[in-house]
Amino acid sequence: ATKIEFDNPLDFFKQPHGFWRDLIYERKLLIFKKMKFAKEDYAKFSLHFGKPWTNEEYSYSREKREDVITDAGIITLSPFSNIISKRINILPMSYHADIPNREINPFPFRSLWITKNPNPEISGITGFLNISQEAFQYLTKEQTELLNNVKIIQQSWYKPGTNYQEFDFIKVHPITCESSLRLNAYCKLGYQDGWIKHVKINNELQGDCQLVETFINHLLQFQELQYFHTWDTFDIMIYDNYQFIHNRTKLIFEPGEERHFYRMNIDHVNSLEFRTI
Repeated sequence: ATKIEFDNPLDFFKQPHGFWRDLIYERKLLIFKKMKFAKEDYAKFSLHFGKPWTNEEYSYSREKREDVITDAGIITLSPFSNIISKRINILPMSYHADIPNREINPFPFRSLWITKNPNPEISGITGFLNISQEAFQYLTKEQTELLNNVKIIQQSWYKPGTNYQEFDFIKVHPITCESSLRLNAYCKLGYQDGWIKHVKINNELQGDCQLVETFINHLLQFQELQYFHTWDTFDIMIYDNYQFIHNRTKLIFEPGEERHFYRMNIDHVNSLEFRTI
């Protein structure tokens, strides 16, 4: 990951078109400090990485939407907080990757801009686990031998029990062609709304998703594969969902306090498409 801070947050826009897109594919996770933007500035921030989702596209992920008028056109933000998002509220979030089932452009960049941030030192710390090709060297011999013999069956997190899809355990990035593991939140006893519903080994359906848990727990032994972020107000974080799974600790608030973000999903596009955005 790379942390970046400007004397003036608008200095972000001084870099040439393509600079930030190239950097995030190199570093996978970027954190911008003290970005006290207007909403219009945050909306235009997305254009330096790929294609921001339209208002209509957010209906897929059932996220709240807010259109912002900018000199680059209408750009949609997604407001998100413990009050707005009742399903998660203050609960901890297990390791997961966003938007894995979308048929076109799965695993988009996710950008988060925090605008209200109570009790930041011990509340809502976000952890990242590197599951990219860099992590393969940390696998055991037995795990490495399994990689091409595992199938992952995913379902919809938004409506569990629907949209079942079967995938190889190794996925390939559409831009960098880098391999990574198809790890995600998984169903287990008492928790049936994970993205991963079933696992097959050598085409045999397993009774549980223990293999997923075993791989995650194994990689969590290695500090060099992890990053933990304690949020400061007006941080912007943007990360590549192909390369990580991430989690969040419980929110520890007084009644009525709100931890508020604006969030954006940004599709990966190739360099030729990007020049036209």
